Amino acid sequence: MAAVLPGDLSDEEWLVMRARACFKTDPYAAKSWMLTAQSLCPHSFNIQFEAYNLEKQSKNSKEAAKLLEGLHSMFPDNQRLWAEVHSILEALQKEAGDHDNSFLTEILAAIPDQVQCQMLLSVAEKIKDRLEQCRLLLLVLRKFPKLIKEHGLKLVDMLMAAESFAQFQSPVNCYRKLLVCDLLPLILQQKNSGLKVKAASLYLWLQKSVEFYISLVTTPPQASEPATPKSPDLLSPTKTSRRAKIAGLTEREGGIPHPWASLYRLLCIVGQKLGWDMATDFFEKSREFQWQQILGVYSRAPQTGGGWQGQQVLYTSTVLFLDCLFHYICSVDPDVFNTAGSSAVPLVIVEGFKCEQLDVQPPAKRLKAESLLPQVHATDSVPGAQKVIQDFLTAFKCYELLNSTAEMQQEFVVLCRNWRMETWSWMSHFQTDMFLYQGAFPDAIRHLQNYSIGSKSQLQIRHSLQLACFYYCLNNYTKACELSLDVIAALPVTSPESSDVIAGNQFTFSSGRHLVLAPCTGSQMIPYCIQMLLACFKEKAFGPKSSDIMIGHTLVLLQYEWSTNIELFNLLIKKIQKQGSFSFNLFFSYIINIDILEEFSFIKTAEGGKVTLDVLPLSTATIAQQRTVTRGVNKGVTEDFKVMMEKQVRRCDEPIESIIREYLLNERPSIMASL
Repeated sequence: MAAVLPGDLSDEEWLVMRARACFKTDPYAAKSWMLTAQSLCPHSFNIQFEAYNLEKQSKNSKEAAKLLEGLHSMFPDNQRLWAEVHSILEALQKEAGDHDNSFLTEILAAIPDQVQCQMLLSVAEKIKDRLEQCRLLLLVLRKFPKLIKEHGLKLVDMLMAAESFAQFQSPVNCYRKLLVCDLLPLILQQKNSGLKVKAASLYLWLQKSVEFYISLVTTPPQASEPATPKSPDLLSPTKTSRRAKIAGLTEREGGIPHPWASLYRLLCIVGQKLGWDMATDFFEKSREFQWQQILGVYSRAPQTGGGWQGQQVLYTSTVLFLDCLFHYICSVDPDVFNTAGSSAVPLVIVEGFKCEQLDVQPPAKRLKAESLLPQVHATDSVPGAQKVIQDFLTAFKCYELLNSTAEMQQEFVVLCRNWRMETWSWMSHFQTDMFLYQGAFPDAIRHLQNYSIGSKSQLQIRHSLQLACFYYCLNNYTKACELSLDVIAALPVTSPESSDVIAGNQFTFSSGRHLVLAPCTGSQMIPYCIQMLLACFKEKAFGPKSSDIMIGHTLVLLQYEWSTNIELFNLLIKKIQKQGSFSFNLFFSYIINIDILEEFSFIKTAEGGKVTLDVLPLSTATIAQQRTVTRGVNKGVTEDFKVMMEKQVRRCDEPIESIIREYLLNERPSIMASL
């Protein structure tokens, strides 16, 4: 490259060249050259800007700040100046720890506040990128809270307009995040700012905030979001911090610590602005305290005649409803907000059973007490069971309250429509459980039949379990049994030695309606399904259309948890003795309980009623046809019966769980035909 001759340079350029040439070897000489240049050319931007650059390279923040202030005063419209100021502002928004960025922020800090403010506002006006402009104005308001009165509402409108113009598909976007998480807390918490906000605006902001946070916590993590099995916090959908991938924002800006707590704080701040009667620690209290406080405001609202009480009830109930709903759904379907999956199993709420009474009640009387709301329990293996139940019950109460009056319901529906709540498919679990809790079984069936569960096998099991419950409660025993058999076939085989196996009596209660929360596992749900099958069989076995085959099926199931079924077995024996005969050719295939075997041996004798038993694998009539000599056929049958009994006694130690499962799978056609 050809050398540039001094004669080709202007005086300004020559002075700058001399200063630069001396800088590395003699900084003081370089500064002298720049002072000379500044004296000779006081109105030259190039000279003044070069002086600023030399001070910046010398890491002299105070001198650089003075020169930058002078540049702003003398050359307010120069593009190079604003590019430099913009780079300083970018440094303010970047991660701490970078040495160059720290020095740039020192330069800005050394400039008087009034000049800083003017510079920042001037740069903001010149930026064409709307997101960058909003970022810069937000920075201005953070550094100079006195400007909130003048620029706070303008920035709110700017962010809302930019979001509307961009037409994002999700509320979780860069403009909404800056509005909800950064700007609104800033301008609403600032005391003595003089900012006056209309109530309608506060309600609108609150609606947008709720929509943002609920969308944030229910959005599954992206495939690129780090999540490993070694990171339990990331695997948990209820984790206290969310780092969302929001286009246009840095990773640090996308980090939102404690989203629910942030929403609660914002709600409390808005409530204070609106004059609500609400403690600042409202959302730190127990669910019962929160519910009682809402009820208190609700009961006072009609008497005072003020409009704010109704709005307070509407918004606090809605936020509490969504909070409880979210945490409840996370418990019953751990994978719903986590595409990476987890090892946790879904939970399911099912209908409990009533204790067996010696006098069997007609089926029609069963539903009389079910109009009352049931108690909700949990099996011993549900982690944090009381919190899960409390979340469900509080969500239900809030939902009921929000639909308690026509006016309240109308406003709640408007909120739901604004938030497009109909697209929240994860609410389906709650709606199903709510119908069950209310005893609205036909509505629950229609809801489940319209709900798509996809390919998740565990959710299919949950789906079938609850459908079986609903049909059972409606006395449709055929359908209830069919679905229960589907569940047993789908559940994995459980080892009899498993410590997780529970007794079916955790699903049995003395009186009234009871619901039970349990995991959708084989060890938990097979006992429940067997108990449901037994309840259905019992209704048929003692009903007007009773048959030996149904009595036989009932006998097989009675072996499961035998100690709790002895009374029912005694009733069946009395019924068989009254009949005088009993035929069930599957008897020796599946009945191994020693007490049952002894009792059947007894009722065949004269003392036991001399009941005619046709329980051999081949019926007595078939045996008679096969034998050429019919004389003494009964004696031969008796001998066969005795031999089979002796063989069966030797099977008494076989695991009953395996036998019952084999029976339910192999004899399904016979079971369904007898119902």
